[in-house]
Amino acid sequence: MSISPFFGLDMALRALHAQQTGIDVTSHNVANANTEGYSRQNVTIVTTEPFASPGMNRPASAGQIGTGSIAGDIQRARDIFLDTQWRIEAGTASNAANRNDALEQVEVILDEPQGVGLSSLFNEYYRVWNELSNDPSAHALPVRTTVVQQSLSLTTAINRIARQFGDIRTGLDAEVVTDVGELNALSTEILQLNETIVQIELTGQRANDLRDRRDATLDRMSQLVQVTSTENADGSINVLMGAQVLVNGTTSTTDLVAVPNAGNNGFADITFGSGGPAATLGSSGIAGRLTARDTLVPKYQASLNTIALNLITATNTLHAAGFDVNGNPGQPFFTGTDAATISVNTAIQADPALIAASDTAGSSGNNEVALDIIRLRTSMSPPLPVGTPTSETAYNSMVAALGSDTRTTRNEASTQDALVELLTRRRQSLSGVSLDEEATNLLRYQRAYEAAARVLSTYDEILDKLINGTGVVGR
Repeated sequence: MSISPFFGLDMALRALHAQQTGIDVTSHNVANANTEGYSRQNVTIVTTEPFASPGMNRPASAGQIGTGSIAGDIQRARDIFLDTQWRIEAGTASNAANRNDALEQVEVILDEPQGVGLSSLFNEYYRVWNELSNDPSAHALPVRTTVVQQSLSLTTAINRIARQFGDIRTGLDAEVVTDVGELNALSTEILQLNETIVQIELTGQRANDLRDRRDATLDRMSQLVQVTSTENADGSINVLMGAQVLVNGTTSTTDLVAVPNAGNNGFADITFGSGGPAATLGSSGIAGRLTARDTLVPKYQASLNTIALNLITATNTLHAAGFDVNGNPGQPFFTGTDAATISVNTAIQADPALIAASDTAGSSGNNEVALDIIRLRTSMSPPLPVGTPTSETAYNSMVAALGSDTRTTRNEASTQDALVELLTRRRQSLSGVSLDEEATNLLRYQRAYEAAARVLSTYDEILDKLINGTGVVGR
């Protein structure tokens, strides 16, 4: 049995289809050269089954004859290990960036050392007390008024900083709640993509573009929480946070829930599902915001509260032991218990003569209490325990700690950004579209297509000769 004359036509047609597929995929790559998250696609052209198949009744021939080629598969250029590494480092980078952002906000609020921060206000506060000690007499009301006004400037600045610390924490909490909402939306998107991908790949095709969208969604999700993914046999994926299943193939998702915590100023705790356990966030963006909200900013809030309380306690203790210009015992100079509530006694604000600068009743020229208050600048004991840092020393220590924390966090963020950038370049070198390479591929597929077309023309000429150029001779 011989091969049909149409055998070559079929083979040429398959070649045309295979090369056309290569041209189409190359065109798709070029069109998406600047599409974020797109993975370069490659056509796998494979040979078809040769003729004839082995068997006892196969036709006698010198050997099997090839039947051409087809486009067997279209694959994405993707490295799962590299994707996993990128997502881990991107989450850590997001964590450091969010902590660094919060600390930079604290730096701006304190406005040290170039701006008008508490250091200069403390300096002015003790300076006007020194002026009062030089002339504590009854007629020195302008100096007393200056003491009140400068003290108000100091307490108002402390109040403002305390309020702004609270605003930072409130803002971070709002961002956490927003991030949780975004994460839940991403989980739903992955579930929907899973369903579509499974439906397409049941037909034997590869849903490459949808897989790109799913990977891009996973990339964004990994910046919010630390996730891992495993692919199922049907092409869907499971997404996990630690041991907690966030997306279960095509079946379901479990939302994170932001639950207000009354014991933490009403700020949200993140749980896995409504009423579920605490979410395992890992080193990620949301975790960074929570660290800043619940640890970093409160650290400086506590320091400022201690500074304010020590100033209130020491000054009031000394002031209460003195006498004003009318010989009356001194009232508390400051009111409040912390940085948010510290203020100058409203009675003293209304009548600066109530400032008790003297330690002797009826001796308005006495300045001992004013001098004692001035000494608080160098030592808080007495009246506070030995070793209690002065207000300025404590504040300078707080600023120094902030500078150290900010430098450390900024360096961490910079290092992580550099690592993510390196991994991004590696991903791009593998999955990105090179227009030069695609131009070469396009030319290669074009020439192969033209050659297949020439083969088709040759077979057409053969068949034309066979059909139209042969006949019965001599009739």
